[in-house]
Amino acid sequence: MEVESASSSLQVEPLRAVHLSWLQATDQTLLLPRLQSLLVRGWLAQAESLFPGLLLNRQPLALVASEDQSLRSLLLSRPHNRQASCWRLELQTLSPPSQHSQGDLNRALFKLALTGGHARSRSWVVRCSASDNVQIGILRELGFQPIRTFRRWRPQPATTTLHPTPWPQGCSWVPINRQSAPLLWALDQASTTSHQRQIVDRHPIDLLDQAGAGSGVLLTSGQLPNDGSSPVAIAGLVRQQRSDDAQVFELLRGPAWDQRLDAALPVLVNQLKELCPQATLVCNSEDSIVAAQIDSLGWHSMDDELLLGRSLWRRQTQARRLQATRPLESMLGRLQPQQPPLPTPVLGRR
Repeated sequence: MEVESASSSLQVEPLRAVHLSWLQATDQTLLLPRLQSLLVRGWLAQAESLFPGLLLNRQPLALVASEDQSLRSLLLSRPHNRQASCWRLELQTLSPPSQHSQGDLNRALFKLALTGGHARSRSWVVRCSASDNVQIGILRELGFQPIRTFRRWRPQPATTTLHPTPWPQGCSWVPINRQSAPLLWALDQASTTSHQRQIVDRHPIDLLDQAGAGSGVLLTSGQLPNDGSSPVAIAGLVRQQRSDDAQVFELLRGPAWDQRLDAALPVLVNQLKELCPQATLVCNSEDSIVAAQIDSLGWHSMDDELLLGRSLWRRQTQARRLQATRPLESMLGRLQPQQPPLPTPVLGRR
């Protein structure tokens, strides 16, 4: 599917092999290996769509905007869950446009992603800076709604060597796997609204795709040490899936502050800094308690990031009326007189 503006110089279409030849004699040759990989993965994505029950949807679909055989912008559409009902859109500028505004290119790319995407896509999510009013305006125009705001931090350069700190008594840090994912899922659901849960349409198994170095679940054995109760997740780090392979981790915790986090959160944050010095840490912008903790640990507060979503889901309408109303109507019908009432005899005085 291809979209052209009123001026034929702007073309928006899926990435093709001919686009790679345009990079040979330009200063964009550094993009060639990445676009070659995206082209092959796009072919794999088409194969995944043909066998939905056999292959998981993992590969991205790449769209490009070009002017006179010069690539200007790239939009990646990635599955946000394994059933491919929700897709994540990521926009990247390759070179400044010469004949159109950047907003025109972005709008055309988003429109094509929404109309010519995966057959099973029912919702989409986009992340962008909360201060990018142009981008937010385009997304709102296309039906996206803000569903969550995140605060972002980067670690300050370490002046001293960090020494490993033991976890508080009764706490343990475990990787995200099939055993710990259901425990972390409870924190994930507690940190999102019902509207966001409907849009992303994720399940506990989807958390396995966010595992890796730096991610994990903080488990505790209960309110009292050695009480033999089942482990409970009180915090976790999940790695956000990004096309640029940036190390971005989201901090999850329960709705109520657990006092054990006073000692465990500094260990968690310092461990992330040691494992991933270039990591970006994000959490709910309304979580003032965690924000104060991270600030006190010397992390640099960057900016706010906005998560926007668009959905085609529709609420199911009731096919029939409530059953409770039928007996009531039948009872009222029986009370209606079917014929004129008979006169009541009156006894005279004896």
